[in-house]
Amino acid sequence: MVSWNETGACLGDECRPRLVGFIGCKNVRIWDVSFNQPAYWCLHIVRCENTSIHDISIYGDFNTPNNDGIDIEDSNNTLITRCTIDTGDDAICPKTYTGPIYNLTATSCWIKTKSSAIKFGSASWYAFKGLLFDNITIVESHRGLGLQIRDGGNVSDITFSNINISTRYYDPSWWGRAEPIYITTCPRDSNSKAGSISNLQFINITATSENGVFLSGSEGGVLRNLKFLNVNLTYKRWTNYADGLVDYRPGCQGLVNHSTAGFMMEHIDGLEVENVNMRWSEEKTQLWNNPLYFRPSTVNNISLLNFHSGLYKL
Repeated sequence: MVSWNETGACLGDECRPRLVGFIGCKNVRIWDVSFNQPAYWCLHIVRCENTSIHDISIYGDFNTPNNDGIDIEDSNNTLITRCTIDTGDDAICPKTYTGPIYNLTATSCWIKTKSSAIKFGSASWYAFKGLLFDNITIVESHRGLGLQIRDGGNVSDITFSNINISTRYYDPSWWGRAEPIYITTCPRDSNSKAGSISNLQFINITATSENGVFLSGSEGGVLRNLKFLNVNLTYKRWTNYADGLVDYRPGCQGLVNHSTAGFMMEHIDGLEVENVNMRWSEEKTQLWNNPLYFRPSTVNNISLLNFHSGLYKL
């Protein structure tokens, strides 16, 4: 049980072994494999080129932290398709430790996780560019689509399309508050930069969740040019965990008391919302008091076309 770094030394959680990994490889194809009960990250692709992952299944421990499904690190031209991932931590997780990620495509996957189904970061020192996530089903996950940019990297030209999401609360100790979409930049600590996020598209998204969409840039990392097209959001509560908290973790402001909003927005320049339908449950609505929440001083250039918000009866 040693780390994959040059010295082999490990510390804390990293001393648990990854199940399968490829480091510095080209033209790798992984298919028709079942990965079961990893102690740490399951399938780890590191500094690779031209990787194809298809028709695999991953079954991890639903109660184990760092039980990631597929981690794509500093690798380019990666295809993930027709995969089933049922695990305790982030299911598909691009990370940039020592170099950028370009041209990652994930399609036709089924995901259930106690953390984020798709999560960028939180290792985010370099760029993420030209990524596509299409035709994905996310079932009862703690968070749906998440970007946690904390280390100065830049994210651009990302498309999420034809995705069906359901999210729910599991436990307040885990990052996330059942957000279907969670986009954030902020410095991890006093030695970090915020990074940037721009040119994101969310097209044909359907979500049923216990919390709203969270779009939070920062003073040094404003979110730019986000587009939501043909999105249906249904908000209702069916667990009994405490509500009224916004989760900025890791780093940043931590957990902050705040009422729930359908779209919570801060530090944004350029947001286009077209054909978005937001429905609210009539039950437990004491904290669901704002379809749109933002501070005008930090949010600019918003366009709403065919936006609808209203209650529905269960």
